Parts: sequence; C-alpha cells; structure tokens
Amino acid sequence: MSRLLVWQDMPRHLQFNPYIHTGYRPILSVWGSIHSLFYMHNETINIVTHGLPIVYILTVVPKLMPWESSEFLSWCHIAGSVSPWIGSFIYHLFMNLHLGEACYYRLLQLDMLGIWISQSFGALPMVRASVYCLPYFLQWLIVASYAGGSILGLFKAMNAWSPWKRRLCFAMPFLMRALLCVLRYSPYGGGHPDSFFHCIMQDVLSLVGGAIGALRVPEKWFPGRLDLYCNSHNIMHVLVVCAVYSMYQATVRDLQWMADGQCPPLPLSTAPTIHSEL
Repeated sequence: MSRLLVWQDMPRHLQFNPYIHTGYRPILSVWGSIHSLFYMHNETINIVTHGLPIVYILTVVPKLMPWESSEFLSWCHIAGSVSPWIGSFIYHLFMNLHLGEACYYRLLQLDMLGIWISQSFGALPMVRASVYCLPYFLQWLIVASYAGGSILGLFKAMNAWSPWKRRLCFAMPFLMRALLCVLRYSPYGGGHPDSFFHCIMQDVLSLVGGAIGALRVPEKWFPGRLDLYCNSHNIMHVLVVCAVYSMYQATVRDLQWMADGQCPPLPLSTAPTIHSEL
C-alpha cells in the first residue's frame, strides 16, 4: 500500500477539490494504479461504483434485452449503458499516473467520451420511440437534429476544462430529450406509457448528480470529514447509476412497444405512416 497524501502534496492538476483534504494516492505507475484497487483511498468509492456496473451490464443486461424488437437499438442501449462506466473507471483508476498533466487530460477526455456515447447512442431508443408515431419526414428530421446536437456536444466536451463547462456541453441534447418527453405526453407522441416516468428520471437523476458534483456538496459544508466516502463525486456516481437503470427500464418497454406497432391514428395526418427500423 502506498502512503496516502494530503491535498497540498498533490500536483496542481489533481488539486481539483479543496474540500477533500486527505486520502490522495501519490503519483503511480500503471501497476501501482492497478494495485490501488486493493486498498482504501479517496478514489476507491468512485472506482467501485463504476467498476461493478461494468461487470453487471456486460454479464446480465444483454440476456434481458428484447433483441427481436430491434437489434441495432438494443446494441445502442448496451453501448450507451456501459461506456460511461468504462471511461470513468479508467479515468479514476489511472488519474495519478506518472505520465503527467497531459495524460490526465487525455483520461478526462476519455471519461467525457463515454458520457457522450451514453447521451447520444444510449438515448437513441428513447428518441426513436418518442417520434415513432409522427409522419415519416418528421421522424427523421428530429432524429437527425438530435444527432447534430450530439455531435456539437462531443466537440464541446473534448474542449471543456471546467466542471460546469463539461456539464453544459450536453445541454442541447438534454433540452431536446426534455421536449421529446413533452411530445410523448401529447397525443402525437410515441413510446410505451409505462416508460414515461423512467424517461423523466433518467435525466432528472443525471442533472441532480451533475449539479451536486459541480457544487461540491456536502463536503463544502464539512471540509475534510467526507474525504473517503459520501462526498459529492461519490453521490453523483450513485445517482448516474440509478439514471442508467431508468434508461434501461424505458428502453426495454419502448423497444417492445415499437415491435408491437401500437400507434393510435395520428391526428396530424390520415395518410399511413411507414415506420422503419433504425
């Protein structure tokens, strides 16, 4: 076990939370970082809360997906579910790597890339189900707009270096999903009725978790007392795991709903709508 350090001992790029005073790992080799899995430090909870979902998603979730409904959208959900945990797991495990600040920011970009995959591909089943009952050209216009907003978010995510900027780079896809929830609630929207709550919760939980992480509460109120557990980043990790669970619940219901073709007659048009599988 490496000797743990205090905040003042860390290089500047690792001094990102002044309310976490102790429990820091020193600069480590690759093997030293892997070995840190086996002792307690102030990144242990962050590593475990994302490492365990990786194992669960890869071993259990594929067996539960309705592959017969849409193989492509099922793969989108699997990729969107596991990618943020993989990126975050690698980031938190190797953030103290001896290769310096440039390596740290590459790991941070990998973390953001995983979140982007979840926000884009992971949300695609929800987007597709929401517009499923609209006329064909509107379906693809909205899906294409969401894709464009996601690509813009990726560009911003790869160039954002502050906690608030990293969260705000996904604002456009978030707002589009909020509008799609409004659409789902209207007579024109699609999606399984029982998935509406989970569509709301998947973004509400992520939003609350992101705000807690950026505000650095509750450790701001109790400096030095929540260094190893129950600090803002730990809480954020747990909330986003719950958000992905809601995304899974919504996705499974929506995929089955689309497979059954349960659209009511559209008030927008009396012409038949052709629904194609992405």
